[in-house]
Amino acid sequence: MEVSRRDFLKGSLAGAAALALTSVGLGAAAPKAEAAGLNSKDPAEKPGFFTNPYNHAASDAAKVVTAEVIVVGAGNAGCAAAASLADNNVQTVVIEQQNVIHGQGGGIGMVNTKFVQSLVDDGKLDGLTDVVEHQNIWVQRCGSRVNEKLVSMWFNNSPATGEWLIDKCAEYGVVPISFRAHAPKAIIPETYDYHMFFGVGDFQFDDKCGYFAASNVCYTDAQRADKHEKPAVFFFNTKAQDLLVEDGRVVGVFAERGGELWLFRGTKGVILATGGIHEDPEMTAYYCDDYVNRVQRCEHGPAGFSTGDGHKMGLWVGGKMQEGGPFPLMLHPQANAMFHGCFPFVNTNGERFMNEGTWVQGKSMNIMNQPGNIAYSIFDKNYGEYNVKSLEGGTGGGMFWDSMAGSIGQAFAPEDVIPTVESDIANGNTLVADTLEELAEKIGCPVDTFVETIKRYNEMVAQKFDDDFHKPVEFLYPVNEGPFYAAKIGVALLAIVGGLSVNTDLQVLNNDKQAIPGLYATGNTSGDLYAIDYPINCAGNSNGRCFIWGYLLGKILAGKEGLDEALTGYDELLTLKGEDVAEVVVDSTVYKDGVYEGVGTGRNGEIKVAVTVTDGKIAGVEILSHSESADIGALALPKLVDQAVAANSAAIDGASGATMTSDGFRQAVAAALELAK
Repeated sequence: MEVSRRDFLKGSLAGAAALALTSVGLGAAAPKAEAAGLNSKDPAEKPGFFTNPYNHAASDAAKVVTAEVIVVGAGNAGCAAAASLADNNVQTVVIEQQNVIHGQGGGIGMVNTKFVQSLVDDGKLDGLTDVVEHQNIWVQRCGSRVNEKLVSMWFNNSPATGEWLIDKCAEYGVVPISFRAHAPKAIIPETYDYHMFFGVGDFQFDDKCGYFAASNVCYTDAQRADKHEKPAVFFFNTKAQDLLVEDGRVVGVFAERGGELWLFRGTKGVILATGGIHEDPEMTAYYCDDYVNRVQRCEHGPAGFSTGDGHKMGLWVGGKMQEGGPFPLMLHPQANAMFHGCFPFVNTNGERFMNEGTWVQGKSMNIMNQPGNIAYSIFDKNYGEYNVKSLEGGTGGGMFWDSMAGSIGQAFAPEDVIPTVESDIANGNTLVADTLEELAEKIGCPVDTFVETIKRYNEMVAQKFDDDFHKPVEFLYPVNEGPFYAAKIGVALLAIVGGLSVNTDLQVLNNDKQAIPGLYATGNTSGDLYAIDYPINCAGNSNGRCFIWGYLLGKILAGKEGLDEALTGYDELLTLKGEDVAEVVVDSTVYKDGVYEGVGTGRNGEIKVAVTVTDGKIAGVEILSHSESADIGALALPKLVDQAVAANSAAIDGASGATMTSDGFRQAVAAALELAK
């Protein structure tokens, strides 16, 4: 099925819309004295997050809820686990500190699914993915520091998970699609196993859902009492704090809910699915190397929730973090311009520094070694035609090389990337000049050095050999016809993919590498699948892990014996859950009546609003104009309007997975309200 995806991917490949976090927001670099202390058992070298500040006892709880399994976190990983547990007739309660689920990302990597097989059957692909080749690439990219049993588990269970998820999504009019710009013949080949789930039906998901359709489906499907004997129950606005251990077994999790301490007991186990660590500066300083501080921003949102809560709870009961050095960073060169192709990159000194015909992770790491942690892709007026040539042979491709808007099997065209470049020009992320000298001045680099760099590059293009960095000849194109372009390339952090050490039953391990009874981890809370680097030869494989591990957890826990305890009945769970309405804090400021306009900067450009004030309070917010993506930002704007009106303020929580849109909306409303004071 071919679906137009330019608008869809423009937002969704960014994962969640970006958090405006600089390196300062991610925490200072780890002190050199601590670097050697990664995974150390010496308490003297361990920072404060190793100490449990709660230490609750069962008698402290105001309320107790008992189910077979407690899932902590309602993101991609938690929703997938809940759906599989419901399918396998396991009573499940999911607790989530936000008021919404937070599934996000661009797509889901799962190899050789029925969707991929359909592409082969239609003649759009030559064949299925060679799992021998790609598992070995994965292990090599991770420095052979991963648990290869887990990597095999990922590959071996991809097809079954894909069938399960694709069939489930189909019930709600949600179908998988993919983009064509992979590089199966590259030096580091990429597979065609990226699944972007897109709604084509009329089904309307409830207001707890975001833009990531696959998680919306799992969340919705897990709760269906008409379908499951034991439907899952989600408790929102419920923040997990620490775990309860009895007789050496994890039997529950304490959580704050409505100002009270609740105990959620799990007779079969507790699954930690709380996401990553990137918003805890102490944890990033301890578990990551300095590159975590060199990104332009983080694009995993919403802000304030990826603080390693599950990791900490696991540590407090004797869990062990994965070994193998600093936690890997999932990086994309998308923090500024969204297109840069394979053209020559220069730093702010006007110097070339790498082979640009490589994958996104390689580009990102090299860029973060440059002054200011940025670079510029330099190309001339023929960039569209040259880009087509670089993609046609299957040696070039991948994210931010093509527009990622064309269907597999569809021919490449120069017009594919022109709108992206024009958009980048409009928002200031791509510069244009009639001469190379003028372009160098706009970049702010030494003119003579820059001109000499491009001259030498053109000479190597003519000789069809890159003496400096040995870029393949398929990616050597001249820069000699104006106008000339400089696309600013900054690096975005999508996730930190390191976590608690787990076995093939996804049980958390202790320092002796023995399973902790009753404790499981999934998603970015789990570890051992990645090390050193993020292996993007199978794009979207981290989200793939969320769904594959979730699918398996349903089967694993269905086969586990549970404690002999009375479970809380389904009707009582619903009563205890209540409406789960987030408390709205209303600003008491009195504004001047009238209509006031304001402008902010969203993911793709300006957001302009008109705020109507009546009787001193915000009565309405009209979106006058915006350029946000149709599938993420545009869907978030009505929710943001409702929040601003309810709070009488621009200081609102924002929409999950649309952080840059939320930031721009807040800026626009705040600017309007300044005029109303």
